[in-house]
Amino acid sequence: MHFSNIELYNYGIYKGKHCIALQDHIGQKNITLIGGMNGRGKTTILDSIFLCLYGRKSVEYITGKKEAYNLFLKDRINKSASIPNAYINLVIELDDDKNTTISIKRSWGQNEMKIESTLSVLKNGLVDNYLSQNWEYYVEELIPFGIAKFFFFDNEKISQIADDDAFDKIKDSIKSVMGVVTIESLIAHIQKIIKEKSNAIRQAKDRGYQAEYKDVIIALETCEKRIQAIMENRASLVPQLEKAVNDLEIAEQTFWKKGGNLSLKRNEIEQQKRDLKEQSDKLREEAIALASSPYTPLCLCKKLIDDTYSLSISSESERNLRYSIPIVKELYEDLIQQCDAKFTDNPSITEAIRQLMQNQLALFESDLESTGSPALTPLASSLLERFIKIDAAKILQNSRQIIENSANTETALQQLEVHLSSTAEQYDTLNLLKKIKTLEVHRAQLENDISKCDDQLKSSKFEKEQLEHQSHKIMLKIAADADANDDNLRILKYSTMTLEVMDEFMKRLQSQKVEKLETNIAKCFKYLAQKEAIITSISIDPVSLDITLRDYKGGILLKEQLSAGEKQMFAISIIWGLALSSGYKLPVIIDTPMARLDSAHRSNFINKYLPNASSQVLVLSTDEEIYGKYLEDIKEYVEATYTLVYNEEEKCSSIWTGYFGGTL
Repeated sequence: MHFSNIELYNYGIYKGKHCIALQDHIGQKNITLIGGMNGRGKTTILDSIFLCLYGRKSVEYITGKKEAYNLFLKDRINKSASIPNAYINLVIELDDDKNTTISIKRSWGQNEMKIESTLSVLKNGLVDNYLSQNWEYYVEELIPFGIAKFFFFDNEKISQIADDDAFDKIKDSIKSVMGVVTIESLIAHIQKIIKEKSNAIRQAKDRGYQAEYKDVIIALETCEKRIQAIMENRASLVPQLEKAVNDLEIAEQTFWKKGGNLSLKRNEIEQQKRDLKEQSDKLREEAIALASSPYTPLCLCKKLIDDTYSLSISSESERNLRYSIPIVKELYEDLIQQCDAKFTDNPSITEAIRQLMQNQLALFESDLESTGSPALTPLASSLLERFIKIDAAKILQNSRQIIENSANTETALQQLEVHLSSTAEQYDTLNLLKKIKTLEVHRAQLENDISKCDDQLKSSKFEKEQLEHQSHKIMLKIAADADANDDNLRILKYSTMTLEVMDEFMKRLQSQKVEKLETNIAKCFKYLAQKEAIITSISIDPVSLDITLRDYKGGILLKEQLSAGEKQMFAISIIWGLALSSGYKLPVIIDTPMARLDSAHRSNFINKYLPNASSQVLVLSTDEEIYGKYLEDIKEYVEATYTLVYNEEEKCSSIWTGYFGGTL
C-alpha cells in the first residue's frame, strides 16, 4: 500500500486547505522531499498522519504524555482560522487485485465550549459506514499501531533508542513485530475471565482446594502489588539518575574549564616550579661559564677574524712565491742556455723564447711587489683556524641553546606563577571536585538502586508466574471435582488450559522469530555502517528480549564503546530490521533525517537507506540536512519536492512545490 494524498485544513500551523500529492515509486524514483525550516510544520505533517489513522490512541505518542483527547484536538485547530474547524484527509491505495482506495477523513470543530469530532471512511469513493464505525479495528489490520512507529518516525526520537543502554524502550516494539502483543492481550482477557469465574464459584466439593486457591490468590495479589511498587520506585529513580548524570556532566565541564586538573596537582606544580628554577639557575651558570671563555669575546668580532685569517693565508702564499723566484730564475737561465745550444741555426727562436719568459717573469715580480699583508706566526695562524672552524661554531650553538632554553623556562615559570597565585580559583575547583565526587556517589547509588529494582522485578515476576501456574493447577482440580454441568467451572477449566497453551505458544513464537529479527538488524547495520564498523553481530534473548552487541572477535560490546554516529545508525538499523521483519509493505516517513549523524554516516544514510527503505519514502528535511552534495546524491531518487513557506504576517505556513526555491 501507499499514500496518494495528504490534505490538511486549518490543522496546526496550516491555515486553510493544503495538499500534498504523492506517488508510489516510478522506476527508481521513490522519494518525496519536503523541505522546511525549523518550526515551519514538518513534524505537524508526520503527526497529522498518526492522528488521522489512530485518533485518540495517537495522542500520547505525539505529545509524549497523557492528554485529554478533546483538549489535544482543540490545540491543533489553527489559531488564525476564521472558523474553528479542522480536518485531516488521508488517501491510501491498497496493493490488492481491485486497486482499492481508502480515504480517511477525521474532522473536528469547536461548538460553543465543546469539541465535536467525526470520522468518515470512503472506500473507492463511496462512504463505508461499517469501516467508519469500526475503523480502530480495521486500521490495526491495515497498519498496526505498534508497527507504524517503524515506518513513520522522527529521527530525533530514534535517538532515544540509541541512548537507551538496556534497549527497554524497544522491547514492546519487538513484541509488536513478533505478534506477541496480540497474544499478551489474549492472555490478559483470559486471566480476566478466570478471575470472574473464580469469584462466581462459591461452593466446591473439596473445600481444601478452595482454601488453597484462596491462599494462592492472596499471595498473587501481594506479588502484583509488590511488582507495581517496584515499577513505580524504578520509574521515580530513572529521572533522578538522568538529572544526576546531567548535573555531573555540567560539573565536570565547569571543573575542566576552570583548570581543575591543575588545582588537583598543585603540589606537583609547585615541584615543577622548583625544578624549573633549578634549571634556570643552571642555565645562568652555563651562560656565565660560556661568557668567561677566552674565545667568547672573539665571537663579537668574528668577521674581522675571518678577514684576518684570509689575509694571513694570502700572505703565506705570497711569501712562498717570493722564496721561489731565485729558483725560477735559475731554471730560466738553464733553459735559455739549452735553447742557444739547440737552435744555433735559428737564433730567432731562442730570442723569442727569451723575450716571452722575461715578460712573464717581470709580470710575476710586479704582482708580488704590489700586494702587502701582515705576517702571522704559524702558531697564531693555527689558533685562528681552530677558532673559526671549531670554537666559534660551538660557542654560537651553545649560546643559542642557552637563550632558547632560558626563554622556555621563563615562560613556563610565568604560567605556573599565574596559576599558583590564584587562590580563589583553587578554592572554586576544590569545591567543584567535592561536588563531582558527591554526584558520582549519588549516581552510583541510583544506578545500584535501579539495578536492585531490576533484580527484584525479575524475581517477583518469576514468583508471579509460578503462582499463576499454581492457581491454574488448583482451578483444574476444582473443575475436575465439580459438577460437569456447571458452566462456570467448565469455562474456568478450558480458560485455564488455554492460558497454559497460550503462555507456551508465546515463548515458542518469540524464540522462533528472534533469529530472523537478529539477522535483519545485523544485515541492516552492516549495510548502513562503515566498513570498519565495530559491531559485527547482535543477539536477542528469546525470553527477556535483551539485545547484546558483539565485535569481530565475538566479544560483548557496551553501548558506550560506540560513537554517537554508530549509535544512531544502529538505532536506525533496529527500526529498519523491525520493519523488514514485520512483513508489512508500507510507506516510510522520516522527520529530521540527519539527526546526530556525522558526515560519513550521513552519506551512508542518504545513499543506502533512503533509496531502499520503501517504495514510497517521504523525507521532511531542513535546508541544513539535505543540501549540497547530499542533495546531488539523492536527486536521482526524488519523484516530487515541496517546501513549507512561512507567512510572518499571518503566522501560518503554506505548502509550495519545489525544494527551497529550486527544482530537481
